[in-house]
Amino acid sequence: DADNPYLPHQHCRDSITYTGTHDNNTSLGWYHELDDATRHHMHQYIGPSDEAMPWLLIRVALKSVSQLAVIPMQDLLELGGEHRMNVPGTMEDNWMWQFEWNMLSEYCSGNLSALNKIYGRIIDE
Repeated sequence: DADNPYLPHQHCRDSITYTGTHDNNTSLGWYHELDDATRHHMHQYIGPSDEAMPWLLIRVALKSVSQLAVIPMQDLLELGGEHRMNVPGTMEDNWMWQFEWNMLSEYCSGNLSALNKIYGRIIDE
């Protein structure tokens, strides 16, 4: 509900906002696992947007008031849950995912750069 301290409207400048960590599903994997009611509530909270997941959550993180925003590579690359880094409480198949530069699309780098500029997260040269 609106009192959840992890929702962006509750953040303060001295904080870090992130779309995920090494211990949870990718944002796209998480989104696909949501039930309809939770997905609907999330879209109501964020507001109208034609932006696809996970870029919708990436934008929310970057426009937060938090001093830092952390976006896992799996989210930037729009990867599903099969690319998650770690499943807590399991002993096998963790820490296997690896980034390779050829995974990075022009759209990803261009969009990330544009969003960082829009939300004042990089300094123009």
